Amino acid sequence: METLWNMNNKEENDFHIAWHEIRWSSKIFIVAMFIAWMTSTLFYFLSLAAASPEPVNDAITSTAAMAMKKVDSAAKHLDLMWSIFLFNSLAVITASVGNGLLPFIQNISIAELKVRAHHQKYTTFSVKVEQLFQLASTLIKDSIQRLDPGIARLRAQDNSETEDSIWKRAKYSKEHFRLLVYVIPYLIPVITLTLNGMLLGIMFSFFIFNGTLSSYNLIGPLGIGQGILYSVFYFLAFILPHGIIELPVIIIAGALGYRFARVYSGKIVENELLSGNKAESLEKDVSYLNSIATEYIRSSYLRTMVGMMLILLLVAAYIETNITPNVALQVADLIGRLLF
Repeated sequence: METLWNMNNKEENDFHIAWHEIRWSSKIFIVAMFIAWMTSTLFYFLSLAAASPEPVNDAITSTAAMAMKKVDSAAKHLDLMWSIFLFNSLAVITASVGNGLLPFIQNISIAELKVRAHHQKYTTFSVKVEQLFQLASTLIKDSIQRLDPGIARLRAQDNSETEDSIWKRAKYSKEHFRLLVYVIPYLIPVITLTLNGMLLGIMFSFFIFNGTLSSYNLIGPLGIGQGILYSVFYFLAFILPHGIIELPVIIIAGALGYRFARVYSGKIVENELLSGNKAESLEKDVSYLNSIATEYIRSSYLRTMVGMMLILLLVAAYIETNITPNVALQVADLIGRLLF
């Protein structure tokens, strides 16, 4: 009994995040924020070059409004604090818990392979559809391989197919299938971190460009530097009071999803899973992978982390609606008096 407990405890410890996962999650978030900031700033400059200040101000305002549209829509039915908490919670739960549920779609993938192996008309149609995305698929595989050395190891393994294999009959590449299963667990944390990073980057660009443009319109070219300083401090005051709690929670949620992906996908390479040529062999491997996902979803560690993150998000939502606006206004007033 004690041995069984130790084995279960060891398996659960496999899902514990460390500095490596935090660093990876932070990089994705920061890169997405930087790209969104640069892209938005370029858009504003191009708009300014092609239009008068009034349309540019409208474009800036509409961009920021689009970024906050979902929260504002929910706020019509809920208190603003609960609206913010709802959407932040959905992001965190999706990145951490949802990431453990997504791999179960491999059951559908195996069923689809079996259908293809027995129905040639369906197979022909599927092949034609896949050819439309062949270039994009190749680019994605090559790009991901540069980011994750595990993919290079997977591609180097024996991915040969026998003539009577399900792969030949279904006209589907074994290597492509294994790569797809390997990559899927990474999708949700990457998407969640990217979207949240982009939102922050767009907001930062909004604050900087709008503040600088307003300052320029008021006092001319000499106001550009003052406008940038004012906007940076105002942005920090607008984000940090609640963001100092909220942003690390999002980073941790992404790190949890990434840790699961490393464990799950690592087993594919380590045990050379899904390399068989029979449907029965593939179903056995998928069943094993499902057991890993189930272990993750049911782990007390995940429940504890999600519970703590939701509590922190509730605190952050309260601060964002009741404290941050006052802090931002006071900082804006102080910086305005010092700079102008």
